[in-house]
Formats: sequence, structure tokens, C-alpha cells
Amino acid sequence: MNLFLYILLIFFYFFSKIIGLRLSSILGGIIVYCYGIFSQKNSIGMKNLTIVFPEKTLKEKKAILGKMWFHFGRVIGEYAHLDKIDFNDESVIKIEKIENLLNPLQNGNCIFFSAHIGNWELSSHPLVQNGFDINFIYRPPNNHYVENLLKKIRKKYGVKLIKKGNEGAKECIRVLKKKGNLGMLIDQKMNDGIAINFFGKEAMTATAIAKLALKFKSTVIPAYCIRVGGTNFKIKYFKPILYEKIRKLKTEKKITIHLNKYIEEWIKEYPEQWIWIHNRWKN
Repeated sequence: MNLFLYILLIFFYFFSKIIGLRLSSILGGIIVYCYGIFSQKNSIGMKNLTIVFPEKTLKEKKAILGKMWFHFGRVIGEYAHLDKIDFNDESVIKIEKIENLLNPLQNGNCIFFSAHIGNWELSSHPLVQNGFDINFIYRPPNNHYVENLLKKIRKKYGVKLIKKGNEGAKECIRVLKKKGNLGMLIDQKMNDGIAINFFGKEAMTATAIAKLALKFKSTVIPAYCIRVGGTNFKIKYFKPILYEKIRKLKTEKKITIHLNKYIEEWIKEYPEQWIWIHNRWKN
């Protein structure tokens, strides 16, 4: 089954290259939307939406899920073109507050975080295309064929990869000791993390970003890349969270809660662009 899925993805990947960014994005949206209509994962999405938006009607929550499936498909359809998207092309990407990215990088040792919202893959483009390195921490998919494909795509547009796990943790330490930069998505469930309040309910959350920021006195930079229509995006770099702020928060739990408040705001503003179909909260 894993090999069959990989063959389908490879075919879609190369077909996407032929038809171009716009059409492959739309095609990916249509395919995944049609899958999503019948997916059992909708029950997870509805449960999660009820936690975050208890006031919304069933019709409103179904509408958000439908838009999410189409958006998620567009993200998949855009993978074949990630290495060709130029952040200097304002007809595709507009960037807000790039100084919040570039100024802290002069001293190195920065940690960037985002979430599975918008096209999260693009948020590192301005950094790479300005000549800076970023080491992206990732959790590999269960299908190792798919993992290999994703690794090739990400390396092609200039991102170095660190796989989550014990060896990955050691590599993160080596990077930060050399004044390097890390990037990570912090909105996934981590069973061996800690329980923190996320939208009013406890969610198991990784504390790696808090541990590393405290240990290496790192500047933390929140960032997202939101779809503003079709294959047009807005990347926003928020005000850097300096080590002085991290130190005042003191504990890993308080730091993690502080960072997750950014994600809560992003999700409330762009609910149709967050991936609702993961078991984010404790059962």
C-alpha cells in the first residue's frame, strides 16, 4: 500500500511540474477535497472545531472543513514548485516585516516557529533566498517512500533537515552551538510532551523550542505564510521574542504557553487554513 501511494504521488508530482503552479494547486485542491468529503477524519475535525469554536453551527463547521480540505490539497499540489517560487516576486508573495527576520539573523542563533497553517513550507523561503541557512526539524511521515520524496523537495529549495528524535536533538544542539538557525512547527500533538492549555483544553505539547531557547539564549521568531487567494501568499514575520523575554517567563511550560498564543490567534483569524484533522487534544 505504501509503495502504491508513493507511485501515485510521484505521478502527481511530475504531472504537476508539467502543468504549472496554478493548475497543479487547483488540481490538488479538487482531488483532496473529493477525498475529504468521504474521509473518516472529518469526525476528528468536527471534534476539534467544537473545542475551538463552540459557538459555531454545524453548517459553519462543515464549511470550514470543506475549505480546509481544498486548501490542504492546494498545498500538496504546490510542492512540485517550491524551489521555483521567488519571494521577490510580489505578484506571488508579499512579505510583511522582513526586518523582524533579517535583523536578528545578524547575530545568528535564531529559532523560527510556525504551524500547519497556510503554506507553511514557504515561510523559510526569504531566509534561504537571502543567503542564510535554516535547519528544519521535521517529523517523518509513516510512509518512508513519501518521506524520501519530501526530503528531496525540501533540500532542493535549500532547507537542511533534522529528523525528530534523540539523534535529531543532538544535531539541534550542534547547530545552535555554531550560531546556526532552527525552524520548527509546534502545533502537533506530542505524547511525551507536557499538557498545556490550548484553546481552553489541555493539549500534549513538545517543549523542545523552550528548552533550546533557554539553553542557548536564542531569539525566537514567530512566522506564518497565509494564502490570500489562489496561489498568492502573505508571509509575516512577527516581532522577535528576545532572550530577555524568554528568561522572564522562566519555565518551559510558561514559554510554550506564550508561543502557543500566537498559534491560537492565527487559527482564529484563518480557520480554513489550519489542518484540523489531527488528534491535537488529550482524549
